[in-house]
Amino acid sequence: MLKKKLNYCQAKYLRLMSYVLLILSTIAILFIAELIRSYLIEYELGSMFISFCVGFILLTPLVSLLLYPLLLSSGLKQVPSPFYMMLKNIGLVLLVQLLFFFIWMTDAIAVYSIYVDQDSFLAKALNINNFRADLSQEFYWGNLILACVFSLISLVIGVLPCLVAQLNNQGVVRNFVISITFANHNKVLFVVYACILAAIIVLPLLYTPFLFLLCFPIAFRYVCCDLFHRYQEVLK
Repeated sequence: MLKKKLNYCQAKYLRLMSYVLLILSTIAILFIAELIRSYLIEYELGSMFISFCVGFILLTPLVSLLLYPLLLSSGLKQVPSPFYMMLKNIGLVLLVQLLFFFIWMTDAIAVYSIYVDQDSFLAKALNINNFRADLSQEFYWGNLILACVFSLISLVIGVLPCLVAQLNNQGVVRNFVISITFANHNKVLFVVYACILAAIIVLPLLYTPFLFLLCFPIAFRYVCCDLFHRYQEVLK
């Protein structure tokens, strides 16, 4: 009886810790976003802020690590160390996000300099002055589409492989294969979740920053928990 009570208290503690860390990470993202916005406005590059908002989507696999104590605390005979749960796959997550970060930065800088503002500091630094057109609307909608693509990629090869590894680790390559196969069997679900994550990250950061503090943790927790439980059902 004492053991059950102890496990219940541990599980409750783990859930509380996950919620606190998720809220703190949301505050940190908002703080960094507003700092970037202020610097971009100062250098007259405010229209490029949407590209940075898109880039924050790539942090979702890293933030998902904070939810592992919440996801894994139910029904365990022995509650493992919360730090072990969160750090178990951090190397894989950081590697994937680093690759996407460089792709995103290169694309955002090149597209902005070529199509939006040929008089910007970036365009002058890259010596781009032979294309004259204001395609700022295309830049805006292109970034929203890119946000959905990044969100889908982050879910399929960032968030889900680590969830798979926590429940049924079969090696790095095999975990990716299982993740992609699972996503392929649930295409509509993943597309819907990708669009939801893109919307609740990019739009609040652009227009109503403090709404991000409410939207992101609630929606992201729901998405991660649902994917986790759906994959658990597959294993049964």
